[in-house]
Amino acid sequence: MDYQKFIENAKNDRMEAAVNALAVMLLETDVDSIKMTDVAEACDIGVASLYRYFGNKSVMVIKAACKIWENIRSMFDGVFECDYYQKKSGIDQVKELMKVFKVLYLSHKDFLRFVDSFDRFVIENKISTEQLSDYQASVLNIYPLFNEAFTKGVNDGTVKGDIDFPIMYLSITHALMLMSEKFARGSIFEGESEYEEKELDFIIDMAIRSIST
Repeated sequence: MDYQKFIENAKNDRMEAAVNALAVMLLETDVDSIKMTDVAEACDIGVASLYRYFGNKSVMVIKAACKIWENIRSMFDGVFECDYYQKKSGIDQVKELMKVFKVLYLSHKDFLRFVDSFDRFVIENKISTEQLSDYQASVLNIYPLFNEAFTKGVNDGTVKGDIDFPIMYLSITHALMLMSEKFARGSIFEGESEYEEKELDFIIDMAIRSIST
């Protein structure tokens, strides 16, 4: 290996270490409260080097956010290709997909808090669509799975054929994601949290009843 290649590999390793360190921090605290000096200390890399590698905090945050979403996506690898899922009716497949949000709420509240914090960071810092292209590609995209399940349901007679699918998909996924993010932030009133899981179940059941035959 020539010297230039060695230097490049060392730089890439240091950049990956920094991104991984920031990804851990993003799951623990709000984006705005993290400073570049905090990341530098966490990965034992000089803050000047971080700025030289990434340019600014926003670039680093987006790369770390991609890493977090990639880890979430890996949780569902093979789940919707297995026989258990494939043998279900269309309406039951749709319901299983809606339960993804419940799984995130029950087991990954840190991830939901991160998504809420990242969304606010993007808006407040006016980050462009172009800058978010890698992040968008990393996000778990269940639209094709929903569309496939919905179409199967129409064909097997378990889903109504007159439903506007894009509107249904956006309404349900936005509602479930926003509710999950709200619950992950924590309740305000005493005893409120005991109903959160039931609320998600209610929304899912209500959506299923509205589109099933």
